[in-house]
Amino acid sequence: MSTKQDVLRLLYSTVDKPLSGQDIAEQLNLSRTAVWKAIQQLKKDGYEITSSTKVGYQLSRQTDLLTLEGIRSHLGEALQDWDIQVFETTTSTNDLAKTYGASGSRVPTFFIAEEQTAGRGRLGRTFLSPPKSGLYMSICIFPEGDLDSISLITCATAVAATRAVESFIHEKIGIKWVNDLYYHDKKIAGILTEAVTNIEAQKVDALIVGMGINLHIDDAIIPEDLKPIIGSLFSPQEIPDGFSRNEFVARFLKEWNHCYEDINAGKRDFMEEYKDHSIIVGKKVNVISGMKTYPATAKSVDNNGHLIVQTDDGAIHSLSYGEVSIRPEN
Repeated sequence: MSTKQDVLRLLYSTVDKPLSGQDIAEQLNLSRTAVWKAIQQLKKDGYEITSSTKVGYQLSRQTDLLTLEGIRSHLGEALQDWDIQVFETTTSTNDLAKTYGASGSRVPTFFIAEEQTAGRGRLGRTFLSPPKSGLYMSICIFPEGDLDSISLITCATAVAATRAVESFIHEKIGIKWVNDLYYHDKKIAGILTEAVTNIEAQKVDALIVGMGINLHIDDAIIPEDLKPIIGSLFSPQEIPDGFSRNEFVARFLKEWNHCYEDINAGKRDFMEEYKDHSIIVGKKVNVISGMKTYPATAKSVDNNGHLIVQTDDGAIHSLSYGEVSIRPEN
């Protein structure tokens, strides 16, 4: 870790009070000159740091640059065994995670970017990922459980995301089976779960869980045909004071890890939250499965994350994959 990163980490850890240059120098075993140079570099990078000869340096809470140090400062002691990689731009965080998952390493790793140039959702669809408007992230883990447990990961991710979002806005987020989050009747997030498989061993070597969330996307850059569908958590003009992307990411990661630990322990408690947030249960839907589309009514979501639907002839079907769209009410 560089001197600049060390100083930034220390400023994040004491954001509520200033630190003198001497304190920083002593804690990091640096010269006062090295501390001053690091502070100047951080200011040049865009960090708001107040300086006073009497009280020292203090990082402003309004600084919302997405950084490893910022995320770690909000994680505390959680996920110390994880690697966290932060990018300003990348093609796709899921692509980064899949490459890493096939590399032979076994360290759980989190990838996050401010922008994706080739973001994608389910079925190869493009996922709009403009810079400074959202968070685009992927988790790479190495599961030991069976495929039935793995199928719950998408549901767990949706629950973790709703918990993180609701902790900031105090309004209820909707989940559309299986992988979309809705706010004020518009999609604000999508989840894409993929795997790195070993065909010879017939097992999953790595599991990739990607999520993109629109925090404050400008309506002007949304294509006209998507404007009735795509939304964001805030408008660019109404971002709450004190909202921190680093803190949001840390909350999401901690909640995600709690859900993942529950899965590994055979617990399904989070599925009750998933069901409670469902916007599709009780609705008339069109089910898209492979090349086939048919009408049905969404009856429930079971504890394995399967959608239970009833077709017009009364038959009950359990869907572990596929896609559904809500039919307009007459």
